[in-house]
Amino acid sequence: MSTTPVLTPKSIFLSLVAIVLSALAIFDRPAHNDGEQVAVIASVNPDHIVRIELSSAIEKTILEKDELTERWAITAPVKQDADTTRISHLLAAFRSRVVADVTVDAGNLKEYGLDASNGLVVELWTNTGEPAASFTLGADLAGGSTFVRVSGDDAIYRARLGGRRRFARAPTDWRNRVVVDRAEADIQGLRIESWNGDIYHLARAPTDEQTGDGPWTLEPDPGWNLDAAGLTELVQKIGTMRAANILDDDFDGGFSPPAASITIMDKDGTETTLAIGRRQEEGAAFLRVAGKVGVYAVPRTDIAPFIDGVSAIKDMNMFKVAEADMARLIYYQRSIKVELARDAATGVWGIASPKDLEVDVADIQFVVRMLSAPRGEEQAGELPDRRTGLAKPRMAFEVQLKDGSNTALLVGRHFKNEQGAVFFWVRAQDSKMVYVMSEPTLSRLRAGFGQI
Repeated sequence: MSTTPVLTPKSIFLSLVAIVLSALAIFDRPAHNDGEQVAVIASVNPDHIVRIELSSAIEKTILEKDELTERWAITAPVKQDADTTRISHLLAAFRSRVVADVTVDAGNLKEYGLDASNGLVVELWTNTGEPAASFTLGADLAGGSTFVRVSGDDAIYRARLGGRRRFARAPTDWRNRVVVDRAEADIQGLRIESWNGDIYHLARAPTDEQTGDGPWTLEPDPGWNLDAAGLTELVQKIGTMRAANILDDDFDGGFSPPAASITIMDKDGTETTLAIGRRQEEGAAFLRVAGKVGVYAVPRTDIAPFIDGVSAIKDMNMFKVAEADMARLIYYQRSIKVELARDAATGVWGIASPKDLEVDVADIQFVVRMLSAPRGEEQAGELPDRRTGLAKPRMAFEVQLKDGSNTALLVGRHFKNEQGAVFFWVRAQDSKMVYVMSEPTLSRLRAGFGQI
């Protein structure tokens, strides 16, 4: 025998409430809680992207990756190597799936900067016949969001892509600012032709295994010691220096004739020729690269030896000792004597005497590094002591070694150059060759001994 349930007014009311709440839950469900309901702007692995098209009302820029070398290039409207750093910044926006924050409107494109006159169409291609992502960027909002419309969809969304400026660049702004883009290990040699017709070759010395990966040498032999570390650094800079700006091709950098021409030879036989202009402005020098459009503005310090001559790569070290062989460093000036030594327990350098002297650890470390290979800023030649004041030095920095031997850096008179900067005559105690040291360098050396 069955009993038919009786619906009371209270149970009817509770059932209606449950139905209403269920309906509200369905219609008010947050977009990010249900992957099927999210408006996806782009879902593509950036490592698989091989082509990027950026189209505005006035121009289209096409960037393509060589899948063999993985190098990016601009293929339209100009043909040139692309800036890997800027492209990596663009692709970083797609490391995670890009979804809409919220749906804003539909159809009213001009108000959001998404119409044909203002929108920027972004298309990302993998190895398929259709774009893996295609959308239009409009105006940016405060807080880092941008108005977006997915191609084929009338809805206007708000999404985070790092701002429109990440994508909206002139075609020439995508050019590679790394002038040569070669690692030091990949460069086999440099041919340097200066404005006066002198020609030098920087080449690697062969090793015992005849690999050609030995230290850098200069030919013809200049007749003085080379700064081996300086040569390596010079080649590193010429291979990786980055332009602060790429100027128009008709910029007058002083290339008629240039101050110097450099041909860089890769180990694979590729040659890249640079022309260094005679014009210099506010620490910048100007380069042209054969076969490329534009004039590169680079820091003058990166290419100074090619402008100033090969004498700029002389070995300016007055002596060299291994830090591990140092036992004690001593500063003398009249009646002042300050000693640095390693702590027996920790091995850290510090003041040995006088005990009450306090010196910053960073200043002491500078002294240790500097006195292991003190370097002059210019080689002055074998000048007479009566001119330099080195017969009776004003001060001395002595390096005592663990084997009982010693050497010292002697400091003579000061002088001023044409610009009014102060320099000192210096030399090693067992050498006649005199060098020049700037006042700031000497002051920092003295600071390491507590002399302010």
